[in-house]
Amino acid sequence: MSLSQIKGLEKYAAYFSETIPTRPTNKFASIILLRETKSYAIFTTEGGEQQDIERTQAGLQYSKRVDRLVMFKRKQIAPERRTGKALLRQYGGFPIVTQDGTTIKDCYLIAGMCTRCVDCLTYGFAAIENEGARKARVYTDSCFSVRPYPLIQRKIKFNVIDEQDQTSGTITEFDYTLPEVFLPSIETTLDLTLDEFVYVFNNILRTTRYGKEGTRQGFMRNHVLALAFSDVELFSNLEFTQAFYDAFADDKQIDLNEGYLSLEDFKRHVPSVIERLTQNLNGRLTLVNGPELEAILNEIRALNQDEARLATFLRELNRQAVSFNLPT
Repeated sequence: MSLSQIKGLEKYAAYFSETIPTRPTNKFASIILLRETKSYAIFTTEGGEQQDIERTQAGLQYSKRVDRLVMFKRKQIAPERRTGKALLRQYGGFPIVTQDGTTIKDCYLIAGMCTRCVDCLTYGFAAIENEGARKARVYTDSCFSVRPYPLIQRKIKFNVIDEQDQTSGTITEFDYTLPEVFLPSIETTLDLTLDEFVYVFNNILRTTRYGKEGTRQGFMRNHVLALAFSDVELFSNLEFTQAFYDAFADDKQIDLNEGYLSLEDFKRHVPSVIERLTQNLNGRLTLVNGPELEAILNEIRALNQDEARLATFLRELNRQAVSFNLPT
């Protein structure tokens, strides 16, 4: 039995590693989702005034070029890692004691990576003196908007008011992504244990703030469309977006140049889009969606709502990570 006791996932135990492996075994578990802005958001590199955009082919079938909003990988993974680290602190995952008696009081991005906790062992860490490096076992890449960038952004000006004399100060202008913009994304895990997968999955479900100015704006919802278990990686985020573009362009009920896209529009086309992207897959695939997926999500919600159970899960998961001997 797993620590998390998510029975809906335990039936797929063959797709997870029994223990943290020292070598790849090609056990892929993917979380297929939509990231939806629920407020204004800014996705830009540090110091940039304009949001990140890239010109790509519109669809897999439609070859015209369009400018798309880009949400870089680090803008997705870093907030989710912070969510996980905060949970470990909140529920007693730190401090932890290594086998040689060393006490690890905390772990934080980027300068304070401990290299031993469950976060470091799943998401990886760069070269650290006397510790080496560890490759991430959570894969994703930059994700892209389906609709062209000019249709989903707006420049907004703000006045700064002086409270004492009630005068308007400097006017600032920011380039914002509008609410209700969708970015198809797939996060793929490699050779995780079932409980490590629950940890990563839960971080995605709990994280709601992404992008620049995340404390004031940038609220997002991550809608899980399916889980996929395989022995190969499935498709890229760009291919995912382009397949949706093709589906919407052929849908007489949707005008990509007017109005907006809804969550229901995406859900209606999810089965055909995933089938198209995986029909020539060079490997095995087991897809989990519909009521079975909802049952798993309900189990994870129940885990989060039981504080004692969640604390026990996180503490023991972190203890197992610390006991793992990193290969030299």
